[in-house]
Amino acid sequence: MVFKFERSVVIMGQLAQDAARTPPSEDGPPLEYVDRSLSILGRTFETHNQQRRREFLGHQDFIAAQLRQVEDKMDGRFKEMEDKTDGRFKQVDGRFKQVDERFKQVDGRFQQVDERFQQVDRRFDMHDNEFRDIKAQLANMAAITRNERLRRMHQPINLIKVLKPSGDHHKFVWAAHPQVPKHMKGTYTLGQRAKGVFEPSWVGKSNEQKTQAQQKALYTIRELASFYDVKVCSDDESESDATDVYLQERTVDDYMEALLDVWGMDWQRVLKLGMQHMQAQPQEAGAKRAGDTSSRGDQKKARGGREEETD
Repeated sequence: MVFKFERSVVIMGQLAQDAARTPPSEDGPPLEYVDRSLSILGRTFETHNQQRRREFLGHQDFIAAQLRQVEDKMDGRFKEMEDKTDGRFKQVDGRFKQVDERFKQVDGRFQQVDERFQQVDRRFDMHDNEFRDIKAQLANMAAITRNERLRRMHQPINLIKVLKPSGDHHKFVWAAHPQVPKHMKGTYTLGQRAKGVFEPSWVGKSNEQKTQAQQKALYTIRELASFYDVKVCSDDESESDATDVYLQERTVDDYMEALLDVWGMDWQRVLKLGMQHMQAQPQEAGAKRAGDTSSRGDQKKARGGREEETD
């Protein structure tokens, strides 16, 4: 095994100095001394060059090591800062999550409060509807009581209201039908026309006009019966079976009796009072005509007496 020792700059320099101070041999070739001196000098420069190279490489390695240490330290610092930053972000995220949860809880509370207010509003609406219904029912009871006391044909009928859906299907209102007769005479006339029985004033009118008036009266009674939920049952059906308003000329009295019963009136009494009123009208007209004739005779007698006095 051959060992290669590293050349020392100090030894090579000392050898070069010794060779330079040693005089050339007289026995040797004339240029041998120069060659040997140049060879030692070259080796000295080479040794210096290698030494400088080793020093440069050593410095380079040292700087690289320092840079690696700095890089490692910086990487550690950056990693530490990243960890801290990530930790802070995680804390912030956790805080935001807590805030979101809090907001959700607050939203839940607000929703509960809103639902509570809605329940209270519904309760108030229910109470308002109950008070409204009680008030309407009391008004209907008072109207029925007053209608039971009607005795004259021109006394106004007190309207009876029923609960009906409004334009908004979720709401109901108390309303009366607009075609309810205004007084007992109108009720009597409506029922009689529906049966084809007309007042004396209709004498001389055409059958077409009477038919139209009868159909109009039947339509009005049908609308009133449907509005007030009046059903007339035949002998072979129960009240639950009677679902439609089956109105004909022969069932007018039945529907009028059921309809007026809802209003607190008696159809038979209305018929009786109406017939008495119709019978009394010609007598009153005759009495009025007789009174007019006698008054005209008295006026003539008075004028004749005044003429005799003048003569």
